[in-house]
Amino acid sequence: MAKTKKKDTFDMFSNLAESLDQEPETKKVSEPPAPAQRKRKKTGKRSDPNYIQVGAYIPKTLNEDVKIKLVRHSGDFSDLITELLEQWVND
Repeated sequence: MAKTKKKDTFDMFSNLAESLDQEPETKKVSEPPAPAQRKRKKTGKRSDPNYIQVGAYIPKTLNEDVKIKLVRHSGDFSDLITELLEQWVND
């Protein structure tokens, strides 16, 4: 019985090798589509070279409270941080 399993395994790999040999060697690789052109001018702090992105770890509850207050007062998080840091530096 062990010889039958070995022969079946050998036949399986042999058949696989034959099928791979029969496949065409040249496969056309499709090029990814070109990225769509922007229709508008880059604006905002992200594309302004005078700004840099920074990160900080703050408590989740504080972050939630800040977001709520900013939404209520139509504020911007970046502007808030800038204002607070400028005050801290100037003190």
